[in-house]
Amino acid sequence: MSDNPMRILVVEPAKDPYVKEIDGSLQSMQELVGGYIETVFPFEDPETILVCNEEGKLLNLPENRFLRDSQGRPYDLIRGTFFLAGVNDADLCSLTDKQIQTYTQLYRREKLFVMKRGRTMKQAKKGEQEYER
Repeated sequence: MSDNPMRILVVEPAKDPYVKEIDGSLQSMQELVGGYIETVFPFEDPETILVCNEEGKLLNLPENRFLRDSQGRPYDLIRGTFFLAGVNDADLCSLTDKQIQTYTQLYRREKLFVMKRGRTMKQAKKGEQEYER
């Protein structure tokens, strides 16, 4: 992990992803996720890494987004704020414009799911009402 400025994509619970520039220090990454960091490679793209709070589940942080397998089936749930960064050799670096576009679309708010009485339901888009059946 370097102290060079890098452009990342931040994904907060119940919000659309947004681009942010951070200094790339361990401290700035920990501040962003609210604790110790954990790095995960959940994508087919080996040049994109997900950085989250290592203790997100233990601390019962707010549900954020699912991680999905290659068939789109959820296999894990990220809790709390996380961000995506690029990977260059063993160092984190800025995301490319293409990576930002790809992962913004993947994690935009319409892709959020919420739990309601034990059932998973797609969250209503802005301006829509959510009704129970």
